[in-house]
Amino acid sequence: MTKNFNGKLLAPPNTNYKAKKNIKLNVHTYFLSLAHSDTSGYNTCPMANRVTQGETSENKSSCSLVCVAKNGNGSYPNVIKSRIQKTRRFFEDRDNFMNELVNDVYKAIEYSNFYGFVPTFRLNAYSDIKFENIKIRAFGNNTIFSLFPDVTFYDYTKLPNRVTPHNYELTYSHWGNWKTTRKQVDKFNVAMVFASNRRENLPGTWEGLPVVDGDVNDLRTSENDGVNVVVGLRAKMSKLNIKNELNKPTSFLVQA
Repeated sequence: MTKNFNGKLLAPPNTNYKAKKNIKLNVHTYFLSLAHSDTSGYNTCPMANRVTQGETSENKSSCSLVCVAKNGNGSYPNVIKSRIQKTRRFFEDRDNFMNELVNDVYKAIEYSNFYGFVPTFRLNAYSDIKFENIKIRAFGNNTIFSLFPDVTFYDYTKLPNRVTPHNYELTYSHWGNWKTTRKQVDKFNVAMVFASNRRENLPGTWEGLPVVDGDVNDLRTSENDGVNVVVGLRAKMSKLNIKNELNKPTSFLVQA
């Protein structure tokens, strides 16, 4: 007997490069992949410069120009089209979108349980939306997190000082504003992209905090990473792009 996962909005755990890394931990991670930045006509990353408008604000991250959403499957026209369609539905048909998302989560949990894996979810694979503020009318105005209180959700975020339910774990993503990042260190684990390529080692510590290797897997939870740590990531770009990014007044890259 076999069981299939047929989600309308969530990607199966074996289709995303990052999600597949969690399988070895006996964890299934389902990604909701919306279109990054404002490529859909709606801005899903409020702390990133909008790519379609050529925005260059120093009060925002330049990460949208080199977003990993464009890598791998994200470079295929049909994938780009699908992400844009989902994003427009999220903004234009919110109620039905969230109803489908709840159904997808339920089906994903059943699928993972059937095969003996722990289900987890990333609703912001390439976006930065405050899902903790979205009430689902068809389900008693509850958030998706309160509907599944025993299930772990996690994400990266560039939005500081967020207050989330116990089952939604956030890792703050450094984008160049050191003042804000240092304030977030006391509240969240902090992800930093170090200016090194994939073969180079990450530093062991950063300002006294241990650095864990965030490229080994994608599971950004306190149980997996620990607490009060820096999640080190390697720059997934050419050495020339690394050099150009480091020359910007507010660069999301950190010198290793």
